Amino acid sequence: MSTNKLEIKPVGNGLRALVFMGLGVLSIIIGLILTPSLEGIMEGFRLQQSATGLLDLNTFMVVNGNIGVPFINAGILLIIVMLSYLFTGTNINGGTIAAAFMVYGFGFCGKTLWNVWPLFFGVIIHALVNKKKVNTVTGLAWFSAALSPMVSLLTFYTQFDGKSTLGEVAQLNGFGLGLGIVLGLIAGYLVAVFAGFLPEKHNGLTLYNAGMAAGLTGFFIFSLMKTLGIAHGGPSHEYPNINNLALASCIAALLLYLLVAGLLITSKERSGIDLIVTKKYAGSAVEQFGFGPTLANMAVCGFLCLLYWFLTRTANAHGPLFACLFTVVGFASNGISVRTMVPIMCGVYLTSIIVGGTQGALQGKSFIESAFNYVGTKNMLIAAIFGCGMAPVVYKHGALVGFLAGVMHSILVPNTGVLHGWMNLYNNGFCIGLVVTFFVPAVLVLLKKNEKSA
Repeated sequence: MSTNKLEIKPVGNGLRALVFMGLGVLSIIIGLILTPSLEGIMEGFRLQQSATGLLDLNTFMVVNGNIGVPFINAGILLIIVMLSYLFTGTNINGGTIAAAFMVYGFGFCGKTLWNVWPLFFGVIIHALVNKKKVNTVTGLAWFSAALSPMVSLLTFYTQFDGKSTLGEVAQLNGFGLGLGIVLGLIAGYLVAVFAGFLPEKHNGLTLYNAGMAAGLTGFFIFSLMKTLGIAHGGPSHEYPNINNLALASCIAALLLYLLVAGLLITSKERSGIDLIVTKKYAGSAVEQFGFGPTLANMAVCGFLCLLYWFLTRTANAHGPLFACLFTVVGFASNGISVRTMVPIMCGVYLTSIIVGGTQGALQGKSFIESAFNYVGTKNMLIAAIFGCGMAPVVYKHGALVGFLAGVMHSILVPNTGVLHGWMNLYNNGFCIGLVVTFFVPAVLVLLKKNEKSA
């Protein structure tokens, strides 16, 4: 059955926004259950809002045990995004849903109620300068918040005391606040510039176009910071077992909410759910399959990520994991399905096994044990889930090329954070942009040559 035969009853913007605001409210409720103390919430909020937010920050370690705070922060951010869509008249479709969920997901890891705004308005300024309607760029404006750590870093850690230029303890001052706003606006403007022409360079083979744009902008801004003498070193993070079962249950509850909402909205069009889950598709799923099936697909893809996490055995719950999981959930409304996820995840998984086992064997350790331990490391776990942004590769060129793209991504991604000073939260998106721009075309050429010689 083709999607053309589906009688899709449009669901209005208001209901779409209401469903996602409901998810934000549920996230806040979960946060209040995990941290019922008002004092704990206030302390955790203060710590999260003033953290550097640098790439892969494990927010659950920052909030001093108040693990409900990241859920509250993320929930409030999601509600704000939806309100901005309603206020500007932005169409809530695949692209803007994906943008909203990247803000939500990274509310667990790097994005705060402050650091998203300078970047957001940088994109809006670009639209106004180029006489574009604001509601056509609102999604991109939220995507630009990939560089939000830069705003926090400059706002709270800039100091000129004759000894250093970046402090180790958060301290708000007028100069740092002004610097964060100005460079944030510039960075947002540049993201809009880069995002405009990059799809031509990678031929639409990555869903994370904004991640590549943010990576290039971050590279430029970090180079400028180094030139001015206010650069910083790499972050150090911890990923211990906080409470895997409780946190996984919370994520499952959020995904279950999306699934139930999708089934209720799609009560008369269940066939649409079968299509979207099993099909390779491109573009906004909302227009092709309807809003209900899209919600169901988002939930199913999220549960697959959750399953992958448990199958890695050694991985613990942390902010970056939730960020990438909800990124995939968001983009399951705009190109990701189970069929496009599996080949990429398998490519990352197999590479992790080989690399981890080889590293262990060279150190005199067990190949098998080292291999499975490496699969569960933060970099490889996130690479496997985030790598699903290469869904267009599978859609256009098949599972084999998608598998090889996953292999290349897993090798490159641990080494790209330094290029933008760990300020681009969408580092995997940046790396994927490099993979599909340079390596995938090379693979396609090689495969075509082999076909001719066969």
